[in-house]
Amino acid sequence: MSDAVQHCVVLEARGVSKRYDSTLALDRVDFQVRAGAVNVLIGENGAGKSTLMRLLAGVELPNTGDIWMSGRRLDMRSPRDAAAAGIAIVHQELAVMDNLDIAENIFAGRELVRSSALVDRRAEESRGAAALLALGKPIPMRTLAGTLSLGNRQVIEIARALAGNARVLILDEPTSALSATEATALFHVIASLKARGVGIVYISHRLNELLLLGDYFTVLRDGRVVGDGTRDNVDRTWIVERMSGRRIDANQTRAANTSSGNEIPLLEVRGANVKTESVSGSDDLNLAVRKGEIVGIYGLLGAGRTEFLEGLAGARREMPGEVRVDGARIALHSVSDALKAGIALVPEDRQRDGLVPDLSIRENISLASLSGFSRAGFVRRRDESARVHELAEQLHIAARDLELPVTSLSGGNQQKALLARCLMRDPKILLLDEPTRGVDVGAKAEIYRVLRSLAASGLAILFTTSEIEEAQLLADRILVMTQGAFTAEFSAANATDEVLFAAASPRTTVESAA
Repeated sequence: MSDAVQHCVVLEARGVSKRYDSTLALDRVDFQVRAGAVNVLIGENGAGKSTLMRLLAGVELPNTGDIWMSGRRLDMRSPRDAAAAGIAIVHQELAVMDNLDIAENIFAGRELVRSSALVDRRAEESRGAAALLALGKPIPMRTLAGTLSLGNRQVIEIARALAGNARVLILDEPTSALSATEATALFHVIASLKARGVGIVYISHRLNELLLLGDYFTVLRDGRVVGDGTRDNVDRTWIVERMSGRRIDANQTRAANTSSGNEIPLLEVRGANVKTESVSGSDDLNLAVRKGEIVGIYGLLGAGRTEFLEGLAGARREMPGEVRVDGARIALHSVSDALKAGIALVPEDRQRDGLVPDLSIRENISLASLSGFSRAGFVRRRDESARVHELAEQLHIAARDLELPVTSLSGGNQQKALLARCLMRDPKILLLDEPTRGVDVGAKAEIYRVLRSLAASGLAILFTTSEIEEAQLLADRILVMTQGAFTAEFSAANATDEVLFAAASPRTTVESAA
């Protein structure tokens, strides 16, 4: 297939606008999807990406403008109409049905039937198995979806779209729950889909992925298109400047760490273990974090990173081994033990394990510190509110009113609200599990700035990440975890993509760099 045929426009939004009450979510947007190419759609949270995808997928109708497919105006009134036109979408929020098996999930709502109108299970299992095999996941078709890992559930979502023979495939944060191996398998599938002429719309906050995969780039800001480019003229600076409307240097120089290698670490772990059902673990996990230092733990999905931090935060059974804070040995039987010792954790899943959606921003921030503002069983609301406003200002939490529901905040500001909750406890040691998961590049840069400022004030910071770029940009030192063991340690200056990924790969040992 020639380049001219491969990259012809297959799906197009022409001058589409969408208004919700007084909010103009999209303002006369033009967007083209080219066949046989990855069409990257970029924008900060609230820029209009999700709204545009809902219009393309038939979930909502535009107030003005039209959607065209191969030169024909589409009259889409539902997702079924979009599917009939050859448009499939994989949403970031999973819609897998736990009580159905894999084949039933893949063909839910579009079952294959025999002439007798009975569901053709054999055909469904055959086509479903082929879709999973293309993703590098030959999981038995009769496996219940509820028994699958988060990564495999995401794979089922993608297989569902692939099994529908889509001409346009919209992927919204498709690797957010995938391991590096699963993401690589997805990238191979995308390459084969491109070769068959499928147009891919790719949305992600991971700039490395966008620059690796993208052929065409469109940037949205405040509901408008503010940039179009091709692979040849797009780089990181081009993306960041257009999506933020300002110059954000994500590679800003890190303040020099002035902590002394001879001083007593604020946090020291000796001989710990993080064995789980899927992680065999090691009995010699040793780690030290000094005052003012930021240490990153990089590893692939399932490496044991989360379990290790939860153990340090008292959220799991007491870890074997020894934990010291400021030189004093402590017992970690509960979260309360950790908080009393000066250890606070920002969890990986802010929706499930962090935020209370029914409470306001103020209430979410002060939730763990109310005892400090109470007298005779009554909360001193003025003192509480003053401290919350102080932290909101320090962390630049963008909110019109702190009495609004916490769900009114963007993902990046929700993450900062959780960070503020931890800081209200005046911790010595701050633990962060995937500190920028699901936030846009502008919010990432702001969170990095805040964390460096906190380290400069004397906190010891330990974070985990599955993003190589994040480990390189934020950490002073990087430890690599594989199957519950530390396999390597690098200084930030020596932590290249190649050595970090090699060290994180199972059964691989890499010499540490000085």
